[in-house]
Amino acid sequence: MVRFSVLGSGSCGNSYIFSTDSREQTLFDDAASESSILVDAGYSLKQLKLRIADGGFDYDSIQSLFLTHLHPDHAHCAGTFARQTHKPVYVSRRCRSLASHEYLALSLPEGSERTIDPDSMVNVGPFEVSCFYTSHDSGGSCGYRIEVDGKVLVIITDTGVYNQEMVMAAKEADVLFLESNYDVEMLRRGPYPLRLQKRVAGDRGHLSNDQARSLLLEAGFDISRKHVYLIHLSSNNNTVELVSRAMAEFNATVCARGERYCGVV
Repeated sequence: MVRFSVLGSGSCGNSYIFSTDSREQTLFDDAASESSILVDAGYSLKQLKLRIADGGFDYDSIQSLFLTHLHPDHAHCAGTFARQTHKPVYVSRRCRSLASHEYLALSLPEGSERTIDPDSMVNVGPFEVSCFYTSHDSGGSCGYRIEVDGKVLVIITDTGVYNQEMVMAAKEADVLFLESNYDVEMLRRGPYPLRLQKRVAGDRGHLSNDQARSLLLEAGFDISRKHVYLIHLSSNNNTVELVSRAMAEFNATVCARGERYCGVV
């Protein structure tokens, strides 16, 4: 059994936890313990710990932190986490070179720095983690494919366009966490100046509701066997109602800004 939680998503902060334990395999072992990984840490460490505990997860079970990219709403407490826990923090290999200033600003302690790239697989306890590059205005941004206990969980967020690699990842996913950031008309008519509108809707921005729906359709996403969580909704350019309407046929969980959602697969 794999437990997971969207600890929060949106411009206010993003973080996800994935957890499995050995209780079913070691039924008579009272010491059986949870093993978890964290993807993104866009809150203060105090707030992150509260969200983890509120979801019924054990903070001390976290073995590693994986970052999709280095914008503060995804990496805010990564350095603090690493300095306090001495657990590894992974970024894409390309991130180290393309976002070197932001990477150094994390102040990761010596020995905690790790890199991952699309040609490699990282094993963390029972988890097998691989990545794929995304298209965002943070150098080396990536999404993740996580395999554990025979289940595949995929995170696709903060990308202005999607490609066939992302479609294939979505096709494989038992649980998919997919960005549905903005509604095209709401962005066009909203408060953002034209420059910012172009950034959001550009190739290195975010996925719109229409783009997210197209990705799911291309992937042939089977809602009878799989589930999708729609994440990273803009507070200014989207609403839960608009996303729900656009994705009605997928029976998706639409994640309101900052709210926590838990699940089991």
